[in-house]
Amino acid sequence: MVGLRDFKSLRVPGADFSELLLFDGDPQRIGYSDIQELRSASPLVEFVHAQEFIAFDGREEMMDLSSENEELRRKSVRVIDETRELAKTLGECQVVVHPGGIRRVPTDHESLMACLKRSLRELGPSRLLMENMPWYYWLGQDQRMVSNVCVSLADISALRGLVEGFTLDICHGFLSRPGGDQEYCISAIKRFGDQISHIHASDAIPPDKEGLQIGEGAIDFSFLRGARAPILIEVWNGHANQGYGFKVGIERLRSMEKGW
Repeated sequence: MVGLRDFKSLRVPGADFSELLLFDGDPQRIGYSDIQELRSASPLVEFVHAQEFIAFDGREEMMDLSSENEELRRKSVRVIDETRELAKTLGECQVVVHPGGIRRVPTDHESLMACLKRSLRELGPSRLLMENMPWYYWLGQDQRMVSNVCVSLADISALRGLVEGFTLDICHGFLSRPGGDQEYCISAIKRFGDQISHIHASDAIPPDKEGLQIGEGAIDFSFLRGARAPILIEVWNGHANQGYGFKVGIERLRSMEKGW
């Protein structure tokens, strides 16, 4: 997982691809020379992760395709559409998106899902990969929120046809229940099969510790045996020290794979 600031400096032997993580304003900042560099980056950029925050009404807000605030929802749709246009120029990349619906407390699930579906219908499914969410969601490092949509497999299933596919986030799936759920990812792979186009891998400890280095949490990764979707190591601060955390995660997951 690389940002514009560090994709040139990361050194991750063994990585087969990368995912470009965008921040607010990046789609407008990226010029022709940046695109040419990204298109020739090693490893190649194959996925683009839409930004998490946007400037809205003079403040920073989480991008929210599920928002009942029509203005925020529409702006979120526009940003995803701009991101998708950027992804096309980078070599037909797919775009990983979050559904929104993050609130301080559990909120009207049906209303949020209806707004999310409306947003996705306006966008159309091309290139979009919806990511599943954990029950608890950290805003920064000190504010614990609640995910109201796309935590359950039923929510994900309800979006079939509205997106091109899904990104299965392993630690989000494991943390879909406060006590942890080892069966979530197994069930997801059985239910969605090739519709899972992409996998994010990190470890976790219930109820809310996510993004841990592979092997430092409670997840049994053996369900990945035979997985066909590209797997991205997404550990906290993996980009630091020229991508050392990503390198360690790749090595540990491949070592586990040999044992399977």
